[in-house]
Amino acid sequence: MKTILTILKKEFVRIFKDRRLLLSLLLPGILIYCIYSLLGGAIGNIVSPSENDTYTVAFLNLPDSIGDSLNETGKIETKRISADQTEETKAQVESGKIDALFVFPEVLGDEPTDTPQQILAFYSSVDTKSAAAFSLVSDIVSQRQIVKTNFSIAGEDVASEKDLTAMMFSMIMPMLLITFLFAGCMSLVPESIAGEKERGVFATMLVTPVKRSHIALGKILALSAAALVSGACSFLGLILSLPKMLEGSGESLHLSAAAYPVSSYAALFLVIVSTVLFITAIMSVCSAFAKSVKEANSYVGPMMLIVMMAAVLNIFLSDKIGPWAYFIPLFNSVKVMGDVFSFTAKTWQIAATIVSNVCFSALLAFALAKMFDSEKIISGS
Repeated sequence: MKTILTILKKEFVRIFKDRRLLLSLLLPGILIYCIYSLLGGAIGNIVSPSENDTYTVAFLNLPDSIGDSLNETGKIETKRISADQTEETKAQVESGKIDALFVFPEVLGDEPTDTPQQILAFYSSVDTKSAAAFSLVSDIVSQRQIVKTNFSIAGEDVASEKDLTAMMFSMIMPMLLITFLFAGCMSLVPESIAGEKERGVFATMLVTPVKRSHIALGKILALSAAALVSGACSFLGLILSLPKMLEGSGESLHLSAAAYPVSSYAALFLVIVSTVLFITAIMSVCSAFAKSVKEANSYVGPMMLIVMMAAVLNIFLSDKIGPWAYFIPLFNSVKVMGDVFSFTAKTWQIAATIVSNVCFSALLAFALAKMFDSEKIISGS
């Protein structure tokens, strides 16, 4: 028993006196708490309807009794139209100028009938306000069905295939793409730097008459190129398989990567290259600080949580994020990827993201070169 207690004491001393090992134990829990707290608040703000939201809805043949019910909510701005304005109003719903259009029968009877009367509704599923307006008005109108008349509401989604492609790709692609890039870097960087330190190869390299800055830059560029190949293969496979996957799941969506022009793919490629440079650079710094590959992976692993948080926040808060987001590494990449896939990316946003990522990568490369000058870091003591 005494021997067991001695070994326990020895192991506890080794673990809790090693700052780096202790940090690797505590960091995941701290990050998870911070990330889920932020996500909980962000998602709550999105899911909970705002009391200040108002909707502009057009109506044809709107009965006065239903109009009064809509006005009582204080959330519906009713716009009455004539029959010859129907097609023009549908186009306004599609463009986002009007949230929804409801077309009532010319006479909506108050007595139940064998054949339900039909109310046509037009909305855009890719516009959150339009979908919310359709749902709110449908609920209010449906309350009349219980006590008086007999009718059905036939909703028609006016969103085009291009709009649906933009919505689906902008939600899914940034998260998956940044994950693939991160995974590709993670499989290469720790082994290249921490692994060579652990095997003693790195110390031999540093005694050669080569500048430390050249070694740092060469490793970052080489590892970035290799990680880029991995990410590109994953991205290509995803683009080609996504329409088939949705078709197999029963979704009647016709998504095609051909909806995007060559300029969008060129911008996306440049953003991916700059993102891989930054991920490789920051992983290289973490790996240089670690004593072994295992320790390097323990430092790099929690970064995946940060990447996932950035991707999820972009889904829920994309429209509420200011210009500052394009200057924060990783988050800016996810944001501008979503903009490219949603056809809303601007030149300055793409340029700001690329320049920011390259500048931060250069700073990390400089820091890595300085770390190579430290005998304490290189020896792992």
